Amino acid sequence: MKIRGDIHINGGARKPFLVGGPNELDAHLAHKLAAYILFWDYEPLLDASVKTPALAGFEFLPDLLALDGAGESRLWVECGTTTLHKLTKITRRMPRARLVILKETERDAARLRKDLDAQFDRPEKVEILAWPDDSFKRWVRAVADKTEAFGEASGHMINAVVNETPFLVEFKPY
Repeated sequence: MKIRGDIHINGGARKPFLVGGPNELDAHLAHKLAAYILFWDYEPLLDASVKTPALAGFEFLPDLLALDGAGESRLWVECGTTTLHKLTKITRRMPRARLVILKETERDAARLRKDLDAQFDRPEKVEILAWPDDSFKRWVRAVADKTEAFGEASGHMINAVVNETPFLVEFKPY
């Protein structure tokens, strides 16, 4: 799947183009678009690579990355599943960056929080946000190859119309 976006959020407009990797599911690509909208004000990068200076020497890539004026990471977003090993590396190498994981369900978010609290050396460094109820499934159904979105977002909420489907999603923190 490829997503050509025409996105109008918080008074700004962008036309992101998302292309899935060889094993990337359509739902994951739709999830990345949601993260892009959710963290709109950070002006995030969808295509961060090993050539991005802030990621020099990293063996992992984020689903979404935002940089500060000096080119340092200020936001790292993972959508869906991620490993504790990866989270440990990120928190150690980017201690000032906001690290957020978006989970598809509240149950998945609660499970990850429990695992982090039990096994992770700095669980407070990881924010977990969950889609409430069935809103993630509705989102995936609304996103298409050509996706238009109009509305507002705050980092914890999306209030938008996506391909004629209205969304008011307040992500639940864990």
